[in-house]
Amino acid sequence: MDATFETIGLEVPSEKAINFLAERAENHGEPTQILRRGAVLHGRCWKLGDGLEVWTVLYESETGDVFYANCRPGFRARYTQRVSPWALTEYDEEGEAVVHGYCDGSNTEVLFELQNLTEVGLSGFRAPALYVGLCGLAYRARVCSRDMNTRWLPLEKAVPSRAAHENDWALRGSVIAFKPLRNPLSGSELYWVYVDLAGLKLEVLVNARALSGGPLEVGATLSAEVWLQGHVLDAQALRLRYEGVDRAMPQIDFWSHFSRAN
Repeated sequence: MDATFETIGLEVPSEKAINFLAERAENHGEPTQILRRGAVLHGRCWKLGDGLEVWTVLYESETGDVFYANCRPGFRARYTQRVSPWALTEYDEEGEAVVHGYCDGSNTEVLFELQNLTEVGLSGFRAPALYVGLCGLAYRARVCSRDMNTRWLPLEKAVPSRAAHENDWALRGSVIAFKPLRNPLSGSELYWVYVDLAGLKLEVLVNARALSGGPLEVGATLSAEVWLQGHVLDAQALRLRYEGVDRAMPQIDFWSHFSRAN
């Protein structure tokens, strides 16, 4: 059983089930591709609705041989994080890439599975800062009504016995907002939760079956263990997200984001 798929409400109890899901994504997904060191990565993004996705990647070698590399769940975050500095590590034949960096030049570290390398292409990785939609897909989560200290740690440091991937994180923070969702393919009940982690505001997706504790409400404390994934926004995607100047924001805050490096 691949636990990451349960986070978006899909059950894949065997390798056969994952292969079947990958085949459906291949048939229904939007095709993209990128040339990498003589080989070609073929990506397919199957958009299920409400931001839920299934990604599959095929690897085509220099000799023209094509084989299945990877199939994984995804969720398109609503909000954007600025990550700088950053470093990209690729595992081409496995169809994977991870980004390691710091949010908005702060000390808040992030390491996440990059979903849309084939979608963005090389042009999206030439700037000193990346604009990324981040969302943690929760293996498990618990709601507590009392205030607790915020936490943002690699899961291998917080609970080493439960860390399965390098981009697994343990978090604890205050709920800013939440919204129920439904996986249109399986009918599973999910929750989108926006959490304040002090140095980072992060979106978390939780399967209702993996959520325990008290009622989910604004101001409550959410503790979770998540598989962190994200999508890089290219220049066109950033333009589409632009909604104008926020007049409620003090003008002095605009200048605080400028530095000599700009």
